[in-house]
Amino acid sequence: MLNKHLLAFCFLSLTATATAETNFGGHVKYFYSYSDFPDDSVYAENANPYRESLGNLRLKAETHSGNWDARLHYELNGIYSTELSNCIFRSGLAGRSCAGLVSDQNQLFDLSSIISESDDSVLFQRIDRLVLAYSTEKLVTRVGRQAISWGNGMVYNPLDLFNPFPPDAIDTEYKRGEDMLYLQGLFNNGSDLQGLYIPRRNPANGEVESSQSALAGKYHWLSSGYELDILAARNYGDTVIGAAYTGEWHENVINASAAVTHTGDENYWSVSANYNYSAILQGKNLTGFVELYYNGFGLSGNRHTVEDVIDQQALFSRLLRGELFTIGKYYLATGTVLEATPLLNLNPVLFINLGDGSAMLQFIGTYSLAQNFDLLAGFNLPMGADGTEFGGIEATSDPEQYLSPANTLFARLAWYF
Repeated sequence: MLNKHLLAFCFLSLTATATAETNFGGHVKYFYSYSDFPDDSVYAENANPYRESLGNLRLKAETHSGNWDARLHYELNGIYSTELSNCIFRSGLAGRSCAGLVSDQNQLFDLSSIISESDDSVLFQRIDRLVLAYSTEKLVTRVGRQAISWGNGMVYNPLDLFNPFPPDAIDTEYKRGEDMLYLQGLFNNGSDLQGLYIPRRNPANGEVESSQSALAGKYHWLSSGYELDILAARNYGDTVIGAAYTGEWHENVINASAAVTHTGDENYWSVSANYNYSAILQGKNLTGFVELYYNGFGLSGNRHTVEDVIDQQALFSRLLRGELFTIGKYYLATGTVLEATPLLNLNPVLFINLGDGSAMLQFIGTYSLAQNFDLLAGFNLPMGADGTEFGGIEATSDPEQYLSPANTLFARLAWYF
């Protein structure tokens, strides 16, 4: 695989050619959140309410010359909070990085660094895309840092194995890039065959290992009236076989996907199915979905502790890696997007854990303030009894405290250039 210096050299050489078409762009985003935790929440001990400001700058350079393409995206991220230790504490318990500030410790190349760090702020930079591509009518080859999304779920995606978004993600514009080799073969009828290899390092010793890496292939069959995907993968030492279907039902779209993961000890099934519809409501455009999800890695029963999650190693390891974000088995999600005006979209989404009866309502409104300048605002409202996923599972160290999520208000400004 090309090293990072050779990729950068190829990008600069391609940009400098006389026939190259190069585009520059990017965005600046500011995100503010206010989180109020229940009094019995473990998270309320450090700071309650918790206030956080995030900044994100993305600079993009993309160039094309003949059959060659190259892409470079640079990110500068900053987080500020007078209670920053709360974010670090919550992230440590969840096994994820604070505020999405990720390192490259398991990537083939380390293209990230912390510029400055203090008790109340972190400034972090990263190359999120660095990829060189060669394309013909029948073949696409890409090497370098890039992102891939497989599957057809609206909220839950059994076939999206590589850096999936959390179900309640607010900003899904850019998926985090990974160092990979990607190949795609194109057929005359619109079908295609995709394959990828993602070399990953073991964080314990820094070595690239097959038990950490991924090798996957997916065949996409396009037919009249429906589409079918067949997937086979080896990911973190597990074997994954999956399939997905997209078709039409009563002039609307249905999607279904299923995957079975063999861990060496056991087989785990994951299944999702959704129905997507569109309508006109009092002269306004309305789209929506209803989705059911079965998580074979999840816990049975309706009350859980942190110890229950840790003991289920197949579940816990995927939570730590950011492959899964749910601890139960059965879920229902439903949401709509209402075009209230040409400039204002309203997007309520309800997530329900059918096993324990807990739920979370997320409401997002997006308003176009000006050309390429948007305001997004909304809230997350978790609901549930103690011991449930959205009510808060019981903390092992103290049975009177829970890992309860917060009632959260958030707002985001985004300017694109």
